[in-house]
Amino acid sequence: MKKRLGLAAVLLALPALPIPIAPPAHAQAETPAAQGYGALVALYNEFRAFVPPPMVKGVPDYSPATMARHYAELQRFEARLAAIDDSKWPVPQRVDYMVVLVEMRGLEFQHRVMQPWKRDPAFYSTTNLGFGPKMHGAIAIPKLPIARDKAEVLAAKLDAVPEALRQARANLTDARGDLARLAIVQKQVEVNVYGELAAQAAKLQPSLVAPAKRAQAAAAEFKAWLEGIEAGLPAYGGVGAENYAWYLKHVLLLPYTPDEIRVIGEREYQRQLAFLKIEEHRNRAIPMPEPVKTRAEFDSKRRQEDEDLLRFLRDGQWVTIPDYVKHDPEEGPYQFPFEKDPSKPGLFDPPQHLHFFFQAEFRDGRPLRAHNLPGHAFDALQAARDTRPVRGQSRLFFVNGLRNEGWAFYLEEFLIQSGMLEDRPKAREIDYILGAKRAARILPELKMQANEWTWQQANASLVSRTPKWMAPGDAVAQFDIELYLRQPGYGIGYYMGKVELEKLLADVAMQEGDRFDIKSFHDRFRAAGSIPISLIRWEMTGKDDEVRALR
Repeated sequence: MKKRLGLAAVLLALPALPIPIAPPAHAQAETPAAQGYGALVALYNEFRAFVPPPMVKGVPDYSPATMARHYAELQRFEARLAAIDDSKWPVPQRVDYMVVLVEMRGLEFQHRVMQPWKRDPAFYSTTNLGFGPKMHGAIAIPKLPIARDKAEVLAAKLDAVPEALRQARANLTDARGDLARLAIVQKQVEVNVYGELAAQAAKLQPSLVAPAKRAQAAAAEFKAWLEGIEAGLPAYGGVGAENYAWYLKHVLLLPYTPDEIRVIGEREYQRQLAFLKIEEHRNRAIPMPEPVKTRAEFDSKRRQEDEDLLRFLRDGQWVTIPDYVKHDPEEGPYQFPFEKDPSKPGLFDPPQHLHFFFQAEFRDGRPLRAHNLPGHAFDALQAARDTRPVRGQSRLFFVNGLRNEGWAFYLEEFLIQSGMLEDRPKAREIDYILGAKRAARILPELKMQANEWTWQQANASLVSRTPKWMAPGDAVAQFDIELYLRQPGYGIGYYMGKVELEKLLADVAMQEGDRFDIKSFHDRFRAAGSIPISLIRWEMTGKDDEVRALR
């Protein structure tokens, strides 16, 4: 459940167009003649340095003129990449070429279609609390006191908040109602966070009191402005069906249409519900475990679950688990951004109000720990050790989202199929409840991005179709539907990533026959890095049929 995306919210703009356009003639004329893999790496490093917007007095510049220049320069980068001939390179290097290509396309999609600086008031999140895509330079709120030099840097960032939000009001010329309503909730959290920072600073770091209060006042003014305009804004916040299909194919490299994804999603939803009901009948005489009540109980339970899980994977020779993947006693429960609101009660303060994921994890956390520990945590730790010039970089624009969420979700049901939960009947039920909920996410994303459902309709669908532990207002549903509206591909990513991984496993198993070894498969899959699974398939099987259609 950690939202770990490299959501790359560092982006820029021009008017939206429904389909990609060719680089202008002058960009083609300026294309350099540099060739070879070294030229690709050099171009990629230059591109990544180019992606963030220019900073002017501590404020990212998303003005129309700056965004127009940025988009024109992006087209020159795309033309330079197109001039590099990779056709005779080894497949791993050709895969790297495709990674560079889809990241450039991701920035193109931001410019042509997403344009969050114009359409999405929540993009102007001045705090880095985890709300999803956000402006460059959002502030990570530290625990006070901090060193004097760090306090001076933080004060400067806080003092830039009023100007950043003033510019936001000028830039938001195409704001959407759903996105504005989500931003209003976000801004109230920021108001409270800045207020809490000022209160703590008064006790521990007086130099930060005034800057924190100025940031708080600016956030409150921005929220009031949004409240004054949101009713008159266009309701829908999606990118539209045609643009969404282009993004799935050309940025995420997903070889399925939205219609095919809908069919797969509904079939998987039905399958998860059917298996859940079989489990419930099988275990009907066994009570569901009660949630833990204290942080000490939670920490003890999580340690045991983590140790059990890693031991099972190692002893069973399922996947190589390096020594650096281990239980983190400081991790604690994962909290959504609005749960970091200091005006809210603490997680373990009675009476507990547990959202969907805590209802599951506080009873038996093994399925979710599989998702997070050998899933996302392993990915992050391995990526930090990857020194390859392209694959060792953090991915931009969610191009690895289906790979990362697919692997993590794959591990959830893997616990059932591998036998780890054989003596934990209620954990198997929890696993299927989680799977049904993840399948129930697919339709809301498809409908929102096609501008057929509002955020409210999508939220109601997820709540009503989740078989247990989710009521209207649930924090998981609130967060999920916001993220799936603001980041296309995220809601479908869990299931479609798992579908792609299982398809790859089947391809490799049939190629290798009796030589197939699942530990080797998992290790090779992971060694390919955090890149689209269609590219991993090309590298592992030699089959380029999907990539040819997606390039």
